[in-house]
Amino acid sequence: MFIHKKVRLNASITQSMRFFLIEKEVAKWLGQATIENKTGGKYLLNLEFEDKRWASDTVLLEKVFESRLKFDMITAEAKLPSSVEFNFMPCTSKTEYCTEIHLIHRNTGEDQDIMSRFWDEKLDKLRKHFNNDWVIEDRDLVLSVLKGGF
Repeated sequence: MFIHKKVRLNASITQSMRFFLIEKEVAKWLGQATIENKTGGKYLLNLEFEDKRWASDTVLLEKVFESRLKFDMITAEAKLPSSVEFNFMPCTSKTEYCTEIHLIHRNTGEDQDIMSRFWDEKLDKLRKHFNNDWVIEDRDLVLSVLKGGF
């Protein structure tokens, strides 16, 4: 079982990745974190969603600069360990300031519906940080603002 979500951010890939690897940035959208920013490093999260609160003892399994982050995620409530992967890519080859992030959460170990809603909420919060209410659609990818010009 897996969950696949995507979000487009009005930001460079480097700016986007900071929000996954720097504690104060992660806290703005995902939850309080203690992060060892290296492959094999601990990535401890305190997560909140709806009426639930839980801690996640996570390990950063793979870190490919401006490309991919992969985590092994274990929560006390989970029946199975999970892997969570984030893939970062430019929205198009001509777009510098638009990053598309794909999330793949395998073996959620939690109720699939709850985790799907959790990621919807968290990725939407991340999107709003960068884009406000703007949802970047395919037709928007030709806008000069996404190419660094105004």
